[in-house]
Amino acid sequence: MRALLAAVTCKKHGLDANLAAHLNVLDDATRAGCQLVVFPEFSLTGSVDPSRHPQDAITLEHRAIDTLINATRAPGPAVAFGLSERADDTFFITQAVASNGQLIGAQRKRHLGDDEHTYATGSHTFTFDLAGNRYGIIICAEAGVDWTWNATARSGAAIVLFCSAPGLDERKTDEPSWRAGFAWWQRCGLGDARRHAKRLHLWVAMSTQAGTTIDEDFPGIAALVSPSGAVVDRLADWRPGTLIVDLPDTATSERQD
Repeated sequence: MRALLAAVTCKKHGLDANLAAHLNVLDDATRAGCQLVVFPEFSLTGSVDPSRHPQDAITLEHRAIDTLINATRAPGPAVAFGLSERADDTFFITQAVASNGQLIGAQRKRHLGDDEHTYATGSHTFTFDLAGNRYGIIICAEAGVDWTWNATARSGAAIVLFCSAPGLDERKTDEPSWRAGFAWWQRCGLGDARRHAKRLHLWVAMSTQAGTTIDEDFPGIAALVSPSGAVVDRLADWRPGTLIVDLPDTATSERQD
């Protein structure tokens, strides 16, 4: 199955611009024959601090999400996208999945980063089936602990979508500073993806926010990691871009094993 992994810039306070960018990527993916598009954590809303900007969080019934869901009707691909989700007075970091004009489910982040104390944690592990494969989702800081990956594998996932928005501590003003931030995320994020892929015999498709926002920079990585821990394909550096990969038929692979 062909998939597009997006390492894109996700504007803060820029819902409409982010939605337009999502629709453009979906158009590109449709023309390329992709059946799935994977966006980073917070891709639709941009990264949100609910204590400062609660108005930037949205519900799963928001009109922008309806527009994105409608874009998955045939011949459009399925899409996994990120948002700051508001549920009454509670906020979640959520990765939602839509296919064939329907929202088929969502993963709320189960393990938060140190600076995400204004968010609640999710309590369930979400998996979904697409084209004969079962997928799970890992969201950014979830990659740094074993139990989230273990729960996702126990739920039957053979391919994991690793969606992240790792904001860098300092602003990146030149190529050496970008290279330093990128090197850190390769060691940390891509390193976690490779370790867990090998440990649990999973395929991992990685999609990371990339580029510069109003107050934070992100070292984009899009990559596909095999169950041996090898990087099968990836973008060359931290800059925004998209990567088209062919995901395996894991059911066939299991029968052959």
